[in-house]
Amino acid sequence: MTRFLTRIGNERIGIETDSPVLGEWLRESFDRSFGDDGEEPRLRLNIKGGYGVPFVDFDVAAEKRGGRVIYTRADYRIEADEDLKSASVEVQDEFALKHALMNVYSAFLIRNGLGLLMHSSCAVQDGRGYLFAGPSGAGKSTAALLSRPRVLLSDEATVIGLPEAGPGGRAEALAYNSPFRSDSRWDIGEGIPAAPLEGMYVLRQSEEVRTEPMKASDALPIVMSQVFFWTTGAEETRAVMQLCTRFLERVPVRELFFQKNDLFWNVIAPRKAGV
Repeated sequence: MTRFLTRIGNERIGIETDSPVLGEWLRESFDRSFGDDGEEPRLRLNIKGGYGVPFVDFDVAAEKRGGRVIYTRADYRIEADEDLKSASVEVQDEFALKHALMNVYSAFLIRNGLGLLMHSSCAVQDGRGYLFAGPSGAGKSTAALLSRPRVLLSDEATVIGLPEAGPGGRAEALAYNSPFRSDSRWDIGEGIPAAPLEGMYVLRQSEEVRTEPMKASDALPIVMSQVFFWTTGAEETRAVMQLCTRFLERVPVRELFFQKNDLFWNVIAPRKAGV
């Protein structure tokens, strides 16, 4: 049996599995440096293998039944209590496990009004996060790779926290070091667990490198389309919309017309001479 505590975003998660193969993948993919200091996990996950068939497609069925929330895909099944404090996760393989964990963690964030899991990449410059988003094939992974050697907080799914502002403080959106990666592995050694977001950039490939501001009303459907969520009803859809609206109150959104090189950084975050 593999058991450990991890932290995704700002939330402590308890994970256990009786599968040696899945346990090894979990140990490699998630930070395990958090000892048991008595703090209760906000979410507990029990993970089992041997479910379903290998990946077929990304279609997920979501439903509420008898006080439980159930998500099913050909290669995974999640059953959770309605307030998303604990869940059982059955999967076919490691690929299914990554997607199932993204599903349950996104539902947990939304249900508790904590933030969003967004299909995007995020790089850090001068302590600020720059989020790159857009439709499939727009260049999110390309923008992430071209941003190196800047720290990458995510290259596939960005964990975004929307905490309340402190006394007299400014409410910001925070991008956290994400364990949900396609290329770069989780690495707590990067030393940047989170960064306030400077902006979100909707990618458009172009021969000219420039940005254009977007109105919040135009940006809202784009932001919502990038959120990983599978709704169980109108109430949950409203919750996602409210979180996306809160995000837009804190983060400016711009279209970024870019080439497949790093010149876009000269436009979105030019460095001062000698810096």
